[in-house]
Amino acid sequence: MIKFVIKDLKIFLSDKKGIFLTFLLPIILVTLFGVIFGVTKKREPRAQVLVVADEDQSPTSKNIMAQLDSLDELEIIRTTSDSAKAMVVKGDESVIMIFHKGMADSIRMGAQPEMELCYDEAKKMELGMLQSALMAKLMGIIGNSQIQRKTLLDFDKNNPQMDSQQRAKIHQQIISQFAADADTKNTKEDKPYLKVSALVAEKENSPMLVQVVAGNSIMMLLFSVVGIGASLLEEKQEGTLKKLLVSPIPVNQILFGKMLYVNIISILQLCVLFLYAYFVFKLNVPEKILPLLLMIIVTAFACSSFGVLLASIAKTKSQVQGISTLIVITMSAIGGSMIPTFVMPAFMQTMSHFTVNYWGIQGFYDIFWRNLQITDINFLGKVAVLIGIGCLLNFIALTMFKRNVKQLV
Repeated sequence: MIKFVIKDLKIFLSDKKGIFLTFLLPIILVTLFGVIFGVTKKREPRAQVLVVADEDQSPTSKNIMAQLDSLDELEIIRTTSDSAKAMVVKGDESVIMIFHKGMADSIRMGAQPEMELCYDEAKKMELGMLQSALMAKLMGIIGNSQIQRKTLLDFDKNNPQMDSQQRAKIHQQIISQFAADADTKNTKEDKPYLKVSALVAEKENSPMLVQVVAGNSIMMLLFSVVGIGASLLEEKQEGTLKKLLVSPIPVNQILFGKMLYVNIISILQLCVLFLYAYFVFKLNVPEKILPLLLMIIVTAFACSSFGVLLASIAKTKSQVQGISTLIVITMSAIGGSMIPTFVMPAFMQTMSHFTVNYWGIQGFYDIFWRNLQITDINFLGKVAVLIGIGCLLNFIALTMFKRNVKQLV
């Protein structure tokens, strides 16, 4: 029995691909998700970006903004109201804050301040985290201000005969005391200080449906194109490629033919997946047909170029399968196919911009969630990025094909 065990162990250890899939891939996945969810080490809380539009332009609003900006957990970006709302609609920001005109007057009268949080419902989790952090701070800043004003008025009312110099000195003492207590002293009122409204809300398609369909479609497409691209190596092993290379057919046309084949299959696969989502999950496909077809074509182009690139670089089919498994799963985890990018740490959100998954998913969000037109610059920007990725990877694939595959035949 021991001999059989030893035999099987030798066979297993001789299979590098098997070792990779058994040990290294799970370690990589555990590491990725550990970093995403912050379970590897206790990490410092990152500052949340908050875009603020100050329509009031009063000393009070500027003071509140300055106090918020001084907090380590917030990074304030100042802009206009129209610009801030456009950021949410276009998907550049999840939540914005607006100080409406008359906010300072409402604070002076002890009324609810004219402040509003506007958000994208697809990223409601970010709203919840930001709202809980803001409420305590704002109640401390604004509530303290209202109590401070009432205290000063009561003091003046009860001490009408006090000279101005002494009154100013005591006023300063009261203000200093309130400043010292600002972090711990809140109003006892439960009235909300923030109006909350969704600038981008569910009308026809839920954000979860868009995420599931787009994210999984791109991830599975990447796996598919790798398998199709690997057929180039099968042709090499079977001798078909050698016959083609000694024929009058130019080398470029051999690879271009493979690229075109992979693109056609990729486009068909995405079309079938979105038609399935339309019939089964009622995804609103017919009304978005033109931008959807454009996004399907450029996404298929970018993904198929990845498959052809791997086939051009690798020397064996086993190498393609091993390398592709690692790269596709890593790109899918970082790029948002498995988990929405907005829940990831800041550095991983930056890394996601280097994946096909991110740009494809955001493009489909533009179509089905943000309802952007095919002529919108934000949507066309994502189309341009995917075309650029496809052109770059295809160029590298062609170069490597000439250098490696041709020489090995």
